[in-house]
Amino acid sequence: MEQPYATCLIALLKGIVYSHQKEVWENLLRHEADVKRYFQPIGLELFLDKSEGYAFLRQKEWEDGDSPLPRLAEKRPLNFLTSLLCIVLRKYLLEHDAQGGSVRSIITELEIINRIKVFLPATNDEAKQQEKIASTINRVIDIGFLRKLDGQEKNYEIHRIIKGFVNADVIDDSLKKLQDYAVERNVTG
Repeated sequence: MEQPYATCLIALLKGIVYSHQKEVWENLLRHEADVKRYFQPIGLELFLDKSEGYAFLRQKEWEDGDSPLPRLAEKRPLNFLTSLLCIVLRKYLLEHDAQGGSVRSIITELEIINRIKVFLPATNDEAKQQEKIASTINRVIDIGFLRKLDGQEKNYEIHRIIKGFVNADVIDDSLKKLQDYAVERNVTG
């Protein structure tokens, strides 16, 4: 027997659900409690941010004494440059929100490059460094934190879902650690 909220269950299993997906989003809001109950027995939690307009599933974090279920998807650590870019984008979003600008946060490729280069060791090959950053931008697009704007080749929109993954409280400390790591890596390797 099909559940009245089957559409949003399927959408969540596929990935992120955004508020602009009107039919699925409204179905999710209407059946939020049922959706949470549906996924709870298999160790999945619904992360729903109504104000920012997104929802996704995440694996329940088990406390000591609990018997954890096997992970549905393995956690994969991000490489240095991808981690740095995610934190830089989150900081940019924080600054944008503090200025009280529009809901959409647009950043250019040049701004991304300039903000990342501050945390990277000096290099003799600027072109190669920019190519690596461009490649990293594409990885972050694949993750779902950035979207290339149509018709504007070098402009990107930062998806607000990044707030669900990169905690604002740790941005400055994380950037300092990443900068130290980059300097150490350049000196020793």
